[in-house]
Amino acid sequence: MTTGQRVLNRLWLAVPVISFGGILASALAIVATGDRMLIDHPLWSIGLWANVVASFLLCAYAYTRPKKDLVSLLAPMYAVIIFLAGDFSTGPIMQVLFAASISILAVRVEKRFQ
Repeated sequence: MTTGQRVLNRLWLAVPVISFGGILASALAIVATGDRMLIDHPLWSIGLWANVVASFLLCAYAYTRPKKDLVSLLAPMYAVIIFLAGDFSTGPIMQVLFAASISILAVRVEKRFQ
């Protein structure tokens, strides 16, 4: 097994790290500025973009598996609809729920679609 294959086999771990890490970075940035944790604070965009990036990583990981998982392959489309093009709230609650769902999908792809 080459180094590239080993890295690719561990790509699923990056999904929860990036998505929840971005949300945590947003919360810490808001606390560091001294503001109250407001739902519509502009610094929540850090977590928003972290979730979008993590969904693209999930798609890339699902694409490399021998069996393809359609839900994971479509995760970036859902991220764009929810966070960039939709009328949904993009606050911390939506970000945490989306991060949890793509993390579950990443584990699902790793365990079920090998």
